[in-house]
Amino acid sequence: MSDSAGRHIPVLIVGGGVTGLSAAVFLAWYGVPALLVERRTKPLDEPRARALHPRTMELYRAVGLEGAIREVRSPIAGHDVVAHAETLAGPELLRLPNHLDADAGSLSPCKWATIDQNQLEPVLRDRAVSAGVDVRYATEVVAVDDRPDGVVALLRSRRTGHEQLVRADYLVAADGSHSPVRRMLGIGHDGPGTLARKVNVHFDADLREPLRGRRVIVMTLRNPAVHGFLSSIDGMKRWRFAISLKPDQDTSINETESVRLVRAAIGVDTLPIVIDRVSDVPWEIAGRVTRRMCTGRVFIAGDAAHTMPPVGTFGVATGVQDAFNLAWKIGLHHRGLAGLGMLLSYETERLPVARHTTRMTAERYCLVNGGPGDARESAVRQRMMMFGYTYPAGAFVPDDVTPHLVEDPDQPSGAPGARAPHIPLAHDSGLMSTTELIGQGFVLLTGSTGWERAAADVAARSGVRIDHYRIGDSLRDTTGTFHRRYGITDGGAVLIRPDGFIAWRTRTTDPEALAGAVDRVLFR
Repeated sequence: MSDSAGRHIPVLIVGGGVTGLSAAVFLAWYGVPALLVERRTKPLDEPRARALHPRTMELYRAVGLEGAIREVRSPIAGHDVVAHAETLAGPELLRLPNHLDADAGSLSPCKWATIDQNQLEPVLRDRAVSAGVDVRYATEVVAVDDRPDGVVALLRSRRTGHEQLVRADYLVAADGSHSPVRRMLGIGHDGPGTLARKVNVHFDADLREPLRGRRVIVMTLRNPAVHGFLSSIDGMKRWRFAISLKPDQDTSINETESVRLVRAAIGVDTLPIVIDRVSDVPWEIAGRVTRRMCTGRVFIAGDAAHTMPPVGTFGVATGVQDAFNLAWKIGLHHRGLAGLGMLLSYETERLPVARHTTRMTAERYCLVNGGPGDARESAVRQRMMMFGYTYPAGAFVPDDVTPHLVEDPDQPSGAPGARAPHIPLAHDSGLMSTTELIGQGFVLLTGSTGWERAAADVAARSGVRIDHYRIGDSLRDTTGTFHRRYGITDGGAVLIRPDGFIAWRTRTTDPEALAGAVDRVLFR
């Protein structure tokens, strides 16, 4: 594939779902131009994911997007029922904890955001376009050539058939669970595989009587006639019933059959139903993780890297975390401030998290769909994974404390490779969190004087932004837990990366050590 006439762009993003659009927003935040292509003709028109958890919102807050997201609310905002029953009209067999009610106040300044995926994608697209990203729908990648100095890709318009060659310094493949880019590169995947197949039936019905005043997020309905998930589309009359198929069952369900199955699930034989549509192709609930998240200058992210069951919004969350992790690293490498190891650390850090999260969500899906089980204990594990995931190796300087792959966020280690704990801080205009200091560059937190000159000198020499804050000066620790939760003494210091993970810490006053630590983090 010749690249003699190809247009050059620093980053080509393939896939315009939440992960791809988030990558576009984050890259623009770090000043890296990008072209995003999406084979669909427009953003998603179905809800799919219905909320964003607090850790995800921390990242959107860091780039100034939280307000725009919170202005849009899902039609099921305020709904609180997640339960199992034989029929909607019958008694509940099990009610699960509603994660949207979970109090994250001790762990994060951010709360859950109830926004549907088809509402979120336009918000992300508009922000990306306003920041200068070239976003093209109805455009697919038909060939990829990964080279030592970059990537050459052949684009094709699905409207006109016109083809265009593009040369990119980096390619982000966020093109879904069946990623064409990943297949072109011959990258396989592992994991438990297909856990269930579903056919969506969209219908209108008045379910006020069988609901009995309940505000349903999702109901798992299982009886001898049918098994599936019932969820509200608009919070009133429009519904989606995802019917589970048996392994040997025909994938086609006609309208007459869908009416019978919906009535069997609701438990009202004469229920008036208007079928809107029945999906032609079933969709899968699966657990799969790519064997590589980077090869050369190509990076695999989101569902293209890890397909997981729809449990606790971790699919969306893990994709957004991929995108942020990658964006700040590409930003530094693109500006010549970090070595090649910075790019390679994306896979080193994110692949273990992808494997663990996929395994956890697959286990939890099987638990809550195979019987009562201990779903509440599983919810505790979910909270730990939300805030307590760590990196075993990567763009940080390890010290004598090695955190577990997932640590208890209520008892943080403060070790390099772990998320910087949330501490409420008082300042002249009110309260803020340590997590709100992240976003653009590195942050140096210290408990004493003697670090100001070192932070300024290292920033000037390295070219990276280092914002220094002394706790106890203009920012006051309101809980008295800063030193304990970060594992340092009053004379020590902790360096936090742009994504809110700890890059380095020292328990003693040693400003001269900062320069070497920054060089190691940047792989220079």
